[in-house]
Amino acid sequence: MGNAFPEPVSIFNDVIGPVMTGPSSSHTAGPARIGRAVHGLAGGVSRAVIHFKKDGAYPGTYRGQGTDKGFIGGLLGFGPEHELLGASLQEAGRRGLEFAFEIEDNPHPHPNTARIVVTDARGSEREFLTESTGGGMFRIFAMDGFPVSVSGEYWELFIQSPRSEVLEGVAETALVLGCRVERRDGSSGSLLQITGQAPFAPDLLHVAETLRKNEGCRISRLDPLLPVPGRFRYDMPFFTAGEALKSCKGAAVSAAELAFAYEKARSGDSHAAILSRMTDVVRVMRQAAAMGMEKELPVTGFLKPKAAQMARAVSEVRLADLGIMNRGMVIATAIMEYNSSGGIVVAAPTAGSCGILPAVVLSLAESLALSPDTLAEAEAEAMLVAGLVGVFIAHQATFAAEVCACQAEVGAASAMAAAAAVQLLGGTAEQAFAAAGLALQNLLGLICDPVAGLVEIPCVNRNTMGAANAVASANMVMAGFDPVIPLDEVIGTMLRVGKMLPGEFRCTNLGGLCTTPTAIGIRESLDLR
Repeated sequence: MGNAFPEPVSIFNDVIGPVMTGPSSSHTAGPARIGRAVHGLAGGVSRAVIHFKKDGAYPGTYRGQGTDKGFIGGLLGFGPEHELLGASLQEAGRRGLEFAFEIEDNPHPHPNTARIVVTDARGSEREFLTESTGGGMFRIFAMDGFPVSVSGEYWELFIQSPRSEVLEGVAETALVLGCRVERRDGSSGSLLQITGQAPFAPDLLHVAETLRKNEGCRISRLDPLLPVPGRFRYDMPFFTAGEALKSCKGAAVSAAELAFAYEKARSGDSHAAILSRMTDVVRVMRQAAAMGMEKELPVTGFLKPKAAQMARAVSEVRLADLGIMNRGMVIATAIMEYNSSGGIVVAAPTAGSCGILPAVVLSLAESLALSPDTLAEAEAEAMLVAGLVGVFIAHQATFAAEVCACQAEVGAASAMAAAAAVQLLGGTAEQAFAAAGLALQNLLGLICDPVAGLVEIPCVNRNTMGAANAVASANMVMAGFDPVIPLDEVIGTMLRVGKMLPGEFRCTNLGGLCTTPTAIGIRESLDLR
């Protein structure tokens, strides 16, 4: 079918993932990927100055949400999951990377815009204009004064020359080999961007190297950074919930079947490969929950971890009977606290909402008394259904709190978890999407106001709330409730509401709970450390 969207997203690239070091997908993982891309394109970096957009989200949160560690770790070549990412500022000193952060006026509209100026491996100054677009995704949209488009999905080769005519031969070679080729001309010469959907042929790389040696061309290369590489042509079965249901043609198709059909078309992978990849993701989620409940976590901000104490209280203290949600409450808290401490978590769809989906899926699946093999498959299928709902959101809106506030993070995750719960309960695709829409309805307008710019309060407790909302929404739909407004329309409403919200309520640390006297006192005490 025709694609009305610029690029079909992948469940594993854009929704369930990345596997990352906490605490923030857009402010830690995204910058790490940006830094790693710059590291690759520059062939190594000895000095870097990262300039943040003055009226954007970075200035108020870059220390508390690990943006500084993300950028510097990436510039050292670390990915978002690297064990040294949390210590990257110290590691930079040991490895001789000089760095600084500055704030400047920047007309680019995205709040997560950063201009990065580096000294590359050859001693030349390079400039990159970048944005972290949410959920660990990113875009480099200018390099050395030339417009480019780099998202980490493809193999990229850039050839820069003061004379455009020397690029004609290599451009023809690249086209013959099936690559995409774009040339940009500027006052300093021309830049050729060659994009491949597979590793570049040795012949092409030989031509590029010859141009470097004989013509003095600057060569930059980058391999894919995302789990699922991009392709030039897709035959996608659908892009929205409405299209997915229409593709069923009245047949009783489960949401999991639709999720497999979508990801097969997007990645080209088999049913078994997709299931195996998601099983691995669930394993990381379960490990994060265990670490949060069993390990004595450090106090990295102002909030003392409480998940281990809460886990004991479930059996020792008189609590209201919430069924699986007493267990889910602990899982959500444990994963969020582990995320805040810099542990390895799965952004689902973001790090700020990473506790919701595992809280619902793990606690509900455990209650079904399934065999270990059946349990693993059921959890993976439920996560794929959640990922499919995330695909619908990504195609029509965003996961970025800087754009749409917390409704795009906790709201999106709660919608995804509601659909996953319906899958585990044996519901239909129509019921799964209805539950997702209902869950998102309940959280429209939720603002993003992290105290002291940290992913602690109210992020931790909102994850528990998002999980409870997901289970309640799934139960309501399974019991016969009709949320009336279709999921796609609710997603569109979320985007419109987000754009109506003042910037102070969109992760800028300028409005909401983070401006209360208590929160201001916390921030001041942290600044004195």
